[in-house]
Amino acid sequence: MSGMPLPAVLALVFAALFAVALPALGSLRQQTRRQDLADRIERYGPRHRSAAPDGDSEVTRVALGRMAQLLQSTNTERGLAERLDLAGIARKPAEWALLGGSACAVLSALLTLLLGNIVIGVLAGAAVGYAGMRLIVSVRISRRRNAFRDQLPDMLQLIASSLRAGLSLPQALDAVVREDSQPAAGEFSRALAEARIGANLEDALDTVAVRMDSVDLRWTVMAIRIQRGVGGNLAEVLSQTVATMRERANLRRHARALSAEGRLSGYILIGLPLALAAWLFLTDRSYLRPLWTTPFGVLLVIGTAVLFVIGVIWMRAAVKVEV
Repeated sequence: MSGMPLPAVLALVFAALFAVALPALGSLRQQTRRQDLADRIERYGPRHRSAAPDGDSEVTRVALGRMAQLLQSTNTERGLAERLDLAGIARKPAEWALLGGSACAVLSALLTLLLGNIVIGVLAGAAVGYAGMRLIVSVRISRRRNAFRDQLPDMLQLIASSLRAGLSLPQALDAVVREDSQPAAGEFSRALAEARIGANLEDALDTVAVRMDSVDLRWTVMAIRIQRGVGGNLAEVLSQTVATMRERANLRRHARALSAEGRLSGYILIGLPLALAAWLFLTDRSYLRPLWTTPFGVLLVIGTAVLFVIGVIWMRAAVKVEV
């Protein structure tokens, strides 16, 4: 062991830590909707107990307990739980954080072996692991919001048809929930549940609009508030709103098609330097070695990363069309 280089020793340490966490990760399982609801209700009960499943091993319970304590001490558990719920990921914050920590450990070990630099390997592995886990949640949130936006006109049309048939607004929303078109059905079910325990229905729908970042639903809630105040045919108002939404959706798709060339150019400009750096790293590593073995090289890498991020933000703003 004394003759083994320090990067290899560090890599073995990371591998050992991951091997310890692996049984815990293997026993993490997706919760059903009923189990998740029961856990949420239990938090407010007088007999609150640990949320760890009974079938988990001792290693899993200890690892999840330690991670939960760490999240609570840093006041990040609530925010992470909200993001996971918004993304539709049925995992608890401690489970997701433990998975991310293990991913960071593996990446740090691999980068330490590849680069031969302990500090850069650990920092890069932690940064890439954290960014990757956060990106997964952000992409899931974006996809869920886009799916909700696409489903909203059909859901509002169903509500308008139910109102014409003589149903009340809560009954019409319940009909939408029974359609079980996710994620719209789940979000409207959340609004109905809040209304049934005493919240104002318009406020509950407004909360859904904020969660889903839906301007169209905000307009719809505003129309419902106005109709409640001055009267009128709510079914007709919703039908006109649906027609406007569909026209905006067609315009949005047309704008996206026109900006496809710019987005493709942006993808190429973003991916080309990364692909070139990866190719040089694999074929002629000594050519790139000064970038992480000398102070000036590290400074160049940091400056390049900052300029790269600025370029990505600028290109994204240049090809993004608001409709």
